[in-house]
Amino acid sequence: MTHEFTWVPFYNELSNWLLDQKDNQKGLIQILQAIGITGFRDGTEGGQEYPLEEIDPFTFLSYLNKFHSEERRVEILQSLRRTLELQCQEPTDVAGLPTIHPMKVHLFPKRAIRKIHDIDVLWELFTRIKEGKVNERLFQTALNIKSVGKGKLSIVLFYVAPEKYVPLDTYTASYLRSKKLRYTYESFESYEKLSLEVTTKLGRKPWEISYDAYNQTPENEMSSIGNIITLFEKLETEMEDSTDYHIYYRGQSDKSFDLIPSIYRKPALIQNEDRIFKDIIAQSPDDFKGCVSTFEKLVKMQHYSLPTRLLDITTNPLVALYFACEDETVDGKLFRFEISTSEMKYFDSDAVSVVSNLAKRPINFSIEDLKDLDQESFNSADDIQYLLHEIKSEKPHFQNGIDSKDIERVFCVKPMLDNPRIIRQSGAFFLYGIDGDKSKPAHLKFQYQYKTYVINKAHKKKIRKQLEALGIDKSTLFPEVEHVAEHIKDKYNIT
Repeated sequence: MTHEFTWVPFYNELSNWLLDQKDNQKGLIQILQAIGITGFRDGTEGGQEYPLEEIDPFTFLSYLNKFHSEERRVEILQSLRRTLELQCQEPTDVAGLPTIHPMKVHLFPKRAIRKIHDIDVLWELFTRIKEGKVNERLFQTALNIKSVGKGKLSIVLFYVAPEKYVPLDTYTASYLRSKKLRYTYESFESYEKLSLEVTTKLGRKPWEISYDAYNQTPENEMSSIGNIITLFEKLETEMEDSTDYHIYYRGQSDKSFDLIPSIYRKPALIQNEDRIFKDIIAQSPDDFKGCVSTFEKLVKMQHYSLPTRLLDITTNPLVALYFACEDETVDGKLFRFEISTSEMKYFDSDAVSVVSNLAKRPINFSIEDLKDLDQESFNSADDIQYLLHEIKSEKPHFQNGIDSKDIERVFCVKPMLDNPRIIRQSGAFFLYGIDGDKSKPAHLKFQYQYKTYVINKAHKKKIRKQLEALGIDKSTLFPEVEHVAEHIKDKYNIT
């Protein structure tokens, strides 16, 4: 595929065409649907899902770029050119054209929380951008709309005027930082100056800069975190509120560690999971008296550092960064997960009970030969009957029906906030099912999108000091007195 930036004249003509389409918003959505784009939902209220019926021009352009495949995006542009009978040459590449996250296409929130003038404001900003008459108040109003954000707004302004504005997506921001140039802004005036300064000093068009950034930014530069400020710069455009998804983080002190729970880190552990589970409860019954469900017992076991099929995550990136910096002899890793709201589970979910109770089954538990059976035959199998027995011991009214797909999933679970450590760490869990048989964990990477950031071992000590200054240390994350005592001894070098 050639890199002739043939999309630039197409986008210029398309944005000119959009100027007269404010009263044709349903028609705009129908055009996108006609060229093969899907995902036009406007939220759910009272169990009813609402279709999208209004749209702004920035969001229209974003829908064209929610696909990661360059070939697919070129097909979309070519189909749209034919549909609208545009006069520009046919676009044959999308070089330097940033994508939009498919879960964050809209520049406005869902209907339940959308303000009455949000979409009108975006149309007005679009018109002013095309006319070159943007005022600061309008720009800030648009920037403050939920689902916008600085990085995202710069990208759509680039879509509208690629000859004038520089997109500040993750790649370009990192690239500009490496060139010792500004990569963020506070106002429209400062964004205009940034774009002019960058194009002048680099002697490149905005789309050439975007292309260079994507192709020349080293992977280690993209993902490296050297201090807290760098962390928040990387997360700045990724922390917006949304009713569609939740953001969780996990820190691992050794970047080579796999994303698997502790029970799967040694063969001897998973081979004895059922015995470990029963032994701890048999020997410490008083500690588990208040635990009604198997999931609650697993959380308690995790609290006592016993191996389980749970993996700790947090809503607080600083907490995750703390754990990523624990071992100063190796590079660490920070994970950022995006979990769809529809995929979230609570501690009392039936699916959570199903996967939690796998902990009680012996190592020979398997569904490899059962997966292709119909629902009734699957649930009549001996292994599943034993699992149902375990589930009904905590949920007597549980229906005699287990979905085989649930057994092979990883669930993101919100626990009860009845544990001081979970509260302090803003904690939640990934609960792992199995991959066919119990000896193998389910695959998290096939279910959830995530990004990773490397924490160089040389920076860990500095980052830990920065975190402590912000109140993130062992004594605050582990409120039990023995951990507070350890923190105090470390603080004053007491051996």
